[in-house]
Parts: sequence; C-alpha cells; structure tokens
Amino acid sequence: MSSTADLTLHVLRFAMDRLQAADMNALSVLGLTPEQASTLADMTLDELVEISRLGHLFIDLQIDADRFDQLLDRARGEVQSRQVQDELLRHQADARMMEALFGLTTTDVARRRRVLGLPSQPGRPRSPSPEQAQAMWDAWRAAPKDLPDPDRYLHVARGTKTSAAAVYRLVAECQQTLTDRAPTYPPAKTTQPVVDLVHHQFGTHLYSAGGSS
Repeated sequence: MSSTADLTLHVLRFAMDRLQAADMNALSVLGLTPEQASTLADMTLDELVEISRLGHLFIDLQIDADRFDQLLDRARGEVQSRQVQDELLRHQADARMMEALFGLTTTDVARRRRVLGLPSQPGRPRSPSPEQAQAMWDAWRAAPKDLPDPDRYLHVARGTKTSAAAVYRLVAECQQTLTDRAPTYPPAKTTQPVVDLVHHQFGTHLYSAGGSS
C-alpha cells in the first residue's frame, strides 16, 4: 500500500471513530456528511482498503508551510518554557514566584511538583545571610542581560546554590530599594550597598510577604 493510501486509511478510520463518538463537528471538518461516515462504518475491510487506494482522487491534504513554521516556533517556545518551569520548581521556586512569572495557580504548581516527584515545600524559606544576599545580587547583575527573567533567576540560583524563591524575593526587594532611591536634584550621595539597605529596611522579615507553597 502506498503512503497516500496509508494516510487515507488513517483518515477514514478517524472518521469512523468520530462517528462512534457522535462527534459530528469532526466529521464536518473532514467534509463528510453523517450519512457518508455511516457508509464507511458498514464497509468491509476489502472495500475500505480499495477506497483508500483511491484516496488521491477525493482527499486533498496540504501543509501550510508558513503557518507550520510559526506553530513550530510556538511549540518549541512552549516546550522550552515548561522545561524552565520544571527546573525552577526543582530549585525550590514557590507558588508566588511561579504565578508572577508564568501565571500558574497554586493548584498548577502543586500538580507539577507531584508529576516531578518533588517533596512539598517547607512553610517559610530561611532568610539568606548578608554575604549570601550580596552574592545573589551580584550574580543577578552579572547575569547576561539578554536572558529572559525566568532563565536569569534559574541561572543565579544554580550559580549561588540558593533557592530560586530566595533569589526572586531578594531581587524584588533590591529593585524596589533602587526605585525608592531614585536620584533627585541634587542627587543623593550614598555608598551603602543596596543589599545592606534592604537588610536595614526589612531586617529578618525579608520573606514575610508569605511562605512558599
């Protein structure tokens, strides 16, 4: 049987399956009426094979090359995004972080953790020491600027051997501190590191905005 006949046979079998499922919409998309699909269901195997051999006469199958390329890029992006999400979860990203970056709900995160075989998260992550916090902030600033934020958080978590949630929250606090210190005229003069200011402002409750889940 030729490749065209094989393909036609698959299409006809799909139509018969959709008929049994009463999926009239799928039959309509194929261009078959319910009566024609019923006729297929009553065919013998020899008749089905014979009409499949003639598929090139009644089935016109084409691939939109431009659309295919667009959807292929989209599919690759979705797969890559899921891979980054999984790696962030393996590096202890919490539900708050996953919601902000990917729009995942707490239920989504819990389900993904179960699929990955990850243990449940502890109630609240330990605050990093000043040295750890400075290392995380330095690593964030040194990371390639063209990295998307999720990849950048993962890059820093791996490099500093800290949790992704800790990196995410420290960076958010440091960035907020920088915003609050936006220069005025004349510009304020300070040599105090941003991380030191964060610790002075937030102390030990750097993560008090909520534990991980």
